[in-house]
Amino acid sequence: MTLVEGLPAPINFRKVFVPIFGYTVFFYVFFLIFNTSFSFMGVDIGDYLKQYLGAFFGVYLKSTFLVFSSSLVFHSFVGFLFAITLLKGKVKTQYLIAYLFLVDFVGLCHSVILYPQIYGEFFFYRQTWAVNFLFFLTDHFTPSFFAGILLFLFLAQIGIILKFVIHYKNKHSLFLLSHSLISFLLFQSGLLYLSLIYLLIFPFFQASRDRIHRKTYIIFISLLLFLIPFPYLIETFYGSFTVSQKDKPPIFLISADSLRYDKLGFINGNPEITPNIDAFSKESFIFHDHHTTIPRTFPSWADLLTGQYAMNHKIRDMFPSKDEQVRIGKGAFKTIPKLLKEVGYKSYAVGSFAADIFPRADFGFDETYAPNFNARIMTVQRTAESQLFLLPVLTGTFFGGGFFISEMDGLSTWGDGSRLVDRFKRILRKSGSEPFFVTYFSSVVHFPYAPAYPYYLKFTDPKYYGKYKYLKFVDPSVSEKPSNEEINQIRNLFDSSVFAFDVEFGQLIESLKASGLYDKAIIILTSDHGESLYEDVHGQGHGEHLRGEAVTKVPLLIKFPKDSKFNEISTKEYQGITSSVDLFPTIVDFMKVEDLIERPGSSLLPKLGQALNLNDTVYSETGIWFSDRGDHFFQKQRIPYPNILELHQVVADEDFQIMITDRTFRETIAFAKHRSLQNHRYKLIYIPTRKGVIFELYDREKDPLNTTNIYPSGQVGYELRDRLFSLVKRWEEATQAGDYLLPGTLRNSDL
Repeated sequence: MTLVEGLPAPINFRKVFVPIFGYTVFFYVFFLIFNTSFSFMGVDIGDYLKQYLGAFFGVYLKSTFLVFSSSLVFHSFVGFLFAITLLKGKVKTQYLIAYLFLVDFVGLCHSVILYPQIYGEFFFYRQTWAVNFLFFLTDHFTPSFFAGILLFLFLAQIGIILKFVIHYKNKHSLFLLSHSLISFLLFQSGLLYLSLIYLLIFPFFQASRDRIHRKTYIIFISLLLFLIPFPYLIETFYGSFTVSQKDKPPIFLISADSLRYDKLGFINGNPEITPNIDAFSKESFIFHDHHTTIPRTFPSWADLLTGQYAMNHKIRDMFPSKDEQVRIGKGAFKTIPKLLKEVGYKSYAVGSFAADIFPRADFGFDETYAPNFNARIMTVQRTAESQLFLLPVLTGTFFGGGFFISEMDGLSTWGDGSRLVDRFKRILRKSGSEPFFVTYFSSVVHFPYAPAYPYYLKFTDPKYYGKYKYLKFVDPSVSEKPSNEEINQIRNLFDSSVFAFDVEFGQLIESLKASGLYDKAIIILTSDHGESLYEDVHGQGHGEHLRGEAVTKVPLLIKFPKDSKFNEISTKEYQGITSSVDLFPTIVDFMKVEDLIERPGSSLLPKLGQALNLNDTVYSETGIWFSDRGDHFFQKQRIPYPNILELHQVVADEDFQIMITDRTFRETIAFAKHRSLQNHRYKLIYIPTRKGVIFELYDREKDPLNTTNIYPSGQVGYELRDRLFSLVKRWEEATQAGDYLLPGTLRNSDL
């Protein structure tokens, strides 16, 4: 194959498209057969999905169409460019197929090094024979090596087209340049349906090339050259005159899912893990004993943004029903964004896969830049994940383009924080003169602990070559403790994820300083919950139990505007216990707005610079148990109910949302929850079982892992029990039957 001098002949569309179509079909079917899994969080859902085959048929059909069409469009753009430049318009099928495979393979190598977690199931579970190739790539290459090869290939072909235009200056050469620019623009924009339409009309466009006036070509090409950088130009200049009002400062609530308090460098003494957060802490108030109300993402955020307990607003798990969702944002459950909107704020939410909770309830954000979550989206993701040659396209290996399938944005293994930072910067640029509130929620610390290159190399052992080398595979039914080597690797992955978030955080702070907003803003750093990492018998994960400090104790750092009176306070560390429901009244207090609704939390402002209040307590409860299998200690200490696949329903009328709609199940989940009340020194845990209620009391200072139950040994446990029962009766309208707490919905029901 050689580059022949002279302008290429017009492309025979059919003879070029047929081998491209055949290549796409072959590899689509190939990967569908050899790389398809219906496993979700370690559970095979294949048989379960068959129950929905009728209602889901349209979803399956659309998913297949989206994935196949994306692959076809990409290969068509690549193949036609190759035919124009290196094949000179001639049809040499073997060269065309070989080139498509070369581009796919090089792109795959780049993507595998950049995001090995996305390909974890393929290499570690489905095709284990290929795992050494994965190790070879990540051990010996960087993503830039393969990106350089791709860049060279495409720039060389673009150079050839430009040479045609400069040398010949005829309509055919202008047509080739127009086609290349259209393809690039459609690819960069991720316009799948428009790309398909363009492929359909391409033969007619080519046949009419000589009937189009040269000036028309020049005008059209000029327009295309303007459109390609236009989005970047708009983002650069739009909103550059951002104004902030002194009495209405910009507010930034920044959170990382699963971020543990004890992982911050200035807490654990490791200056390498969170250098940017450590620097931020020197300008902030630090709340050293801050706790979430429930270690599950959806209810935790609902609690934080409403200032109410989950037992009150009723979103108590990750799969609330419609009648539970609609309570958020209304009446007593007004949210922070809705409160701020009343005083002129505009609110934004931006986040990665765990932020899918924001589109599922009316939290009051004016604009939400976060993925959604439902069975339809899961089906698209699982279909696309099987296509090994398409994943690099969908995740931006090819120069940031090709985001044809928006559902991929919610992929849990795609831990690339740069996408969120870019969205955050766009919000800053478009904020204008209105006061605004931004919630930024990163998921890189959430399992499967999947930071992108080079962050997954930061703390992990380069000599470890087990299945946890790049991510922690999730299976809630497995209770066997990993080996010490595996535990160390998992913890190191977690630390690497924390470091990756710290890099994100540093970029956010840098952008705020560059825009002049840093000194004017309230910046809050926190987390929705923590994470157990095999301490004692605690296992790995969150939400299943309340033992230890790891799952409820999270960071809380607040930086006030530079001219705030609070900066005059010399002592910037508060040692007393605080709760996530305290943030709503804190913002109300700072903004001096009226809130007539009674809430369980209290403003943190009066605590600044003060000694801890020994009488303060915080409440927490467990989430939903996803599995009813395993030998975990909490599986033996709970009211049993079915696993999540039996509990939930896919509600087609609500965009195929996954909900727990059965009233009996919802009541059982509420009744079965473990609950805790803790003060500065002690933690009481209430555990209902079939054989009675178990009370556990732990000394948080002497026994932070909660290994020795001292409930029977003194009066402290009984006092905390009485306070816990009073709190639950107050906020859940619960009643007491013996030692059992009956949620309000169960008062007239049989146990």
